[in-house]
Amino acid sequence: MADNLLEMAVRHLGSSGLSALGNALGLSDDKSESAFSTGAASVLAGMLNKAGSESGLGTLLNMATKSTSMDLSSPGDIFTSPDKMSSLQDVGGNMLESVFGGKRDGVINVIANTLGLDSTKGGSLLRVAAPVIMSLVGKLVKSKGLNMEGLAALLLGQKTHIKDKLPPGLLKELGVNNLDELAERTVVETTPRHTAQAAHTPPVKKSGMAKWLWPLLIALGVLWALNMCSKKEALDDGAGGKVIEQDEVIIEETPADPGVDDGTAAAPDTSTTTVTEDFGQAFREYLAKANRDPNREFALNIEFPTDGSMPNAASMPDVQTLIKIMQENPGLSVTIEGHTDSDGDAVDNQKLSEARAKGIRALLVNSGIDEGRVNAVGMGSANPIADNTTEEGKQTNRRIVVKVRSFEAQ
Repeated sequence: MADNLLEMAVRHLGSSGLSALGNALGLSDDKSESAFSTGAASVLAGMLNKAGSESGLGTLLNMATKSTSMDLSSPGDIFTSPDKMSSLQDVGGNMLESVFGGKRDGVINVIANTLGLDSTKGGSLLRVAAPVIMSLVGKLVKSKGLNMEGLAALLLGQKTHIKDKLPPGLLKELGVNNLDELAERTVVETTPRHTAQAAHTPPVKKSGMAKWLWPLLIALGVLWALNMCSKKEALDDGAGGKVIEQDEVIIEETPADPGVDDGTAAAPDTSTTTVTEDFGQAFREYLAKANRDPNREFALNIEFPTDGSMPNAASMPDVQTLIKIMQENPGLSVTIEGHTDSDGDAVDNQKLSEARAKGIRALLVNSGIDEGRVNAVGMGSANPIADNTTEEGKQTNRRIVVKVRSFEAQ
């Protein structure tokens, strides 16, 4: 079976945690679990809704990766400590803003009315449920090496678990009529690079997918999620257990990705050369210099599935470092360049490299970087820096690099 995040969250809180949460919200012990389940299911529905675009999926993957720093090992202690509860709800509030956007207040009111709470306590419930769910997602992302496709499949697998827990009116608030319609929005495929063998097959346009394609893609996503269960690790999510335990995290070096064309898993295609220098340190040292080489490029340690444009979780550290540097330097504008090796059609290579560069740009913009400060271009195989006749050279040429477009120190 697919991972049941709702069940895992309830088990993690345990009876003591649920009782403490109920006391904080003014609920009796027999209603605490159902109330939390309603809030957690609503958060998962919001995440499914957010996953309706590649940029939304990228934002969720970034949030899940960052959530591993939270310590939720003793829920009961957190819920009974005003300071800890306040800190947790600050984090949860930011998550709700990102997941629901302008629909947040409407969602809170729906949940509050269903549970007989005022809007303040309804909001408190959601601000607790969000970080608990996100921390579990973050652990699964890290332990299974999930990229954005894998995250989409994980979220799709929650549909059967949350359908009976959602409050009446929530889906309408999210702009859909039913859960199936919400699931159909979820992105479960990457931008393909057409091979020579598929040159005569008309490409399917993302903006006009035929209705029959969605059920097929959803089925593929769910099947892949089920397949991932064969590699499922034992999660310490029982009462009083630690949601995020770094020592227990297993990151696979070559995580499998769904094969959309034939149902088989494709090996990851690392789009950058092996980075021998620390990106953040090298980039900061470059910015600190008075005389800078305007053509210097800085390779990001980025991994994509073969012919895909969605980076996996292993790609997040360098991207997050770039985001932090740009936040620290508001006068910095950059260009993200995508490069490929020379295999395949040159036009398709250019399109793939552009899609990958735009994917990284979307992660930056969705993290608050002004879109005018980040350009994204696809160079295809036009600028090799190594020999394309060797596998090592091809690996080096497949890269995503950052170049400084302009910089004014402040």
